[in-house]
Amino acid sequence: MEKIKNEHFEYIKEDNSVEEYEKQWERSKIIFEHFYEYLKDKGLKASTAGKRTDMVAFFIMDYLFVYDDAMSILEVSGDTIRTFLGNWYIRKFLNPSMRNIKSYLKAISDFFTFLNKEGFISKEELREIKEVCKDKAWFEMRLKTYFEAQGDDFYKWIQEYNYDFF
Repeated sequence: MEKIKNEHFEYIKEDNSVEEYEKQWERSKIIFEHFYEYLKDKGLKASTAGKRTDMVAFFIMDYLFVYDDAMSILEVSGDTIRTFLGNWYIRKFLNPSMRNIKSYLKAISDFFTFLNKEGFISKEELREIKEVCKDKAWFEMRLKTYFEAQGDDFYKWIQEYNYDFF
């Protein structure tokens, strides 16, 4: 398998067309392939490794490279994860669940642990991401308050970690 290079992390799409998505996928898929192998080497079943890899690929390809201003996967921060799972996911999915949020948090934590072990992110960057991924109570609060908020409170909820900038 080809070695991961910094260029594989870069955002290259010029628009959100199918052709551009495919170009981005061709550039980035090696990262997901290596991550999958890393998870299997850690002893995870192929199905579990595949699920976590798919979740990370979705986070990057369908959120980070579409809604976030990041020019690289390596620019993900704790705030990026809070915006993704604490706002975007809750608003975009028909039946958002804490079970799925926890699965995403585990997959994202594993992914950035992998990137740290490969030398692509620092211990400090990993620490920030892991802190957010452990903060399940905050994500539970966000999910619960989304369904309870009304009027001005709902507007305030949306504005906190909003991915839509008007």
